[in-house]
Amino acid sequence: MAEKWFYAEAIPEPGEIVVLDAEETRHATRSRHLETGSEATLFDGQGRTARIRLAEVSRRSATAVVLEAQEHPAPRRRIHLACALPKGDRISTLLSMATQLGMTDFTPLAAQRSVVRPGPEAPERWLRIVREAGKQSRRPWQPAFHPPQSPQEAAESAAPETRVWLMDAEGEKPEAEHAQEAGDLLLLVGPEGGFAPEELGQIKAAGARGLTLSSGILRIETAAVAALARLGRQD
Repeated sequence: MAEKWFYAEAIPEPGEIVVLDAEETRHATRSRHLETGSEATLFDGQGRTARIRLAEVSRRSATAVVLEAQEHPAPRRRIHLACALPKGDRISTLLSMATQLGMTDFTPLAAQRSVVRPGPEAPERWLRIVREAGKQSRRPWQPAFHPPQSPQEAAESAAPETRVWLMDAEGEKPEAEHAQEAGDLLLLVGPEGGFAPEELGQIKAAGARGLTLSSGILRIETAAVAALARLGRQD
């Protein structure tokens, strides 16, 4: 069975003590049933992991000894999702699944037909979601979050050599060779009403290629995750 993963903002050197916060302690003792002497993996979301052994466990915190630490290289390619926000709690599903698929960056899109805008509490909540997904998928790097942009701003800010795709009912269907294309990826997903014609023109003028996955209208999170699975292979 794979070793359980937990999060810490900072990971000390081998032989030193690290303290798990209340949330991670509850996760370790109640959900994972770990106790004094149990070993696990700690990650900081910035490429550093460590094997730890729990030394002392209480109701509100746990201390552990760092047995060994490792630095992991950053993902070999950037997989950037710029996406309109879905209604309700569907953003949780979107961020979790996209993180598991290797998303490295996320930008909320402020499209003309967008209904949902990120609130002030969104960044902190989104971080919790991607950290949990990082534990699940054993990814030592968590995605970076960027301020909202218009579709045109997102497309035009793509670095050179980045493949830019946008979800478009009139776009091309992905072929097998598209998944093998090298280089960074930027995927733009609009609201369920689609990008406005003016926005489509601006995005395509910036070099984006249209992509379609279905003859029907997909929910935002469905379109984003399906496209990342087809085009955004990280490994």
